[in-house]
Amino acid sequence: MYTVTSGGYNARHPSDFFMFRPNGLPHHVLLIVKCPTLFQIDETEITTDRNCAMLIRPHVPYQYRSIEGEYSDDWLHFDCDGPFFSENTGELFHRPIPIGSAAQFTLYIQQIMWEHSYASPDFRDRNVDMLMKVLFNNLIQAMRKKETPVPYNPYVSRLQGLRLSLQSQPGKNVTPREAAQELGISSSYFQYLYRQIFGISFKADLIDIRIDYAKDLILNTGLKLTHIAQLCGYNNEIHFYRQFKARTGMTPGEYHKKTQGI
Repeated sequence: MYTVTSGGYNARHPSDFFMFRPNGLPHHVLLIVKCPTLFQIDETEITTDRNCAMLIRPHVPYQYRSIEGEYSDDWLHFDCDGPFFSENTGELFHRPIPIGSAAQFTLYIQQIMWEHSYASPDFRDRNVDMLMKVLFNNLIQAMRKKETPVPYNPYVSRLQGLRLSLQSQPGKNVTPREAAQELGISSSYFQYLYRQIFGISFKADLIDIRIDYAKDLILNTGLKLTHIAQLCGYNNEIHFYRQFKARTGMTPGEYHKKTQGI
């Protein structure tokens, strides 16, 4: 189980900031560095770009400073009772891991520190442990992408928010043009970014989200198919039937009979 001893996020220090730990720390250290940084870890010099993670083992000497301008990072000091999270996690230590946008990891660390500091004692340790596992899952994923890194794009978090809003409101009619205007970019660039980031076109993704929602409504409600079509954003029931069958190989009625064993 992971336990956190201390941490912080969006820490900022002047350009002459210099961290020196000649004996290391008795805990694991995770840094999300947001500026080019020069590390020396156990006599090995390592240079990172902005938006990189660095994981340091306990009792290993280290020091670091910004290469240019203000130093900024998120940080966690933590312990792990028992085997480390994954057999692959050992590969994370003492190497820079590009993470694209640091915003996602900042949110994880912010929530971890909230749970650590303010959650009910009945749930605090379990919540921190689960959040740490999610964080490390994402670090491992970032490490595996290191050989073919995706360049940082400032629209990623906003597109993720858009995708989540589609899932929460599948009946809402949103065109690529409207979504692009919301982001302040052209429709063609929006559709290019959407496919590049999520591996699927906006239109195909929206259809999948709506059909998945329709399947859930068919399984778990007694609503008529006409009403379900409307809730899923279809004004034309025939169009709904066609797209449902194209995605599932069955009409909505056939899907209902099969899943209910009729």
